[in-house]
Amino acid sequence: PGAQTPIVTWANPTPIIYGAALSSNQLNATANVPGSFAYNPTNGTVLNAGTKTLSVIFTPTDTVDYGSVTDTVSLVVLPVPPLLSWANPALITYGTALSSNQLNAIANVPGTNAYFPENGTVLNAGTNTLSVIFTPTDTVDYSSVTDSVSLVVSREPLTVTASNAT
Repeated sequence: PGAQTPIVTWANPTPIIYGAALSSNQLNATANVPGSFAYNPTNGTVLNAGTKTLSVIFTPTDTVDYGSVTDTVSLVVLPVPPLLSWANPALITYGTALSSNQLNAIANVPGTNAYFPENGTVLNAGTNTLSVIFTPTDTVDYSSVTDSVSLVVSREPLTVTASNAT
């Protein structure tokens, strides 16, 4: 009789977030006979975001009675939302146009900020909400994020002039 085919069991792993290295949580195939597993990609590999195919070759210890088996699974690697830092800006006076003094959100990865209202806008007095959409340069491994802050615009100071009437 010929070599038997071992039964290899390997379920699609739970999604991981970009930056997480492959580990035994994903590379966890089992077989019904003793042997060794050779994974591709290997333990410790960091994959880009997207749906990836993981493969394994199982080689039984008893190669006389059992043959090798290859199996694959799909792993979803999710993009990471970047960290965005943006503190509430200092109070400004009515008539002051928005500038980089107020529109100064910083992300931990390269990308661009789109602000609303835009640079150069003059806001009404009161508490205003400023918003930003950050789009990373690497849109595969990182997702876009939004944030908002409050900006207080004080009223323009009233100037009173007194004159001597005769």
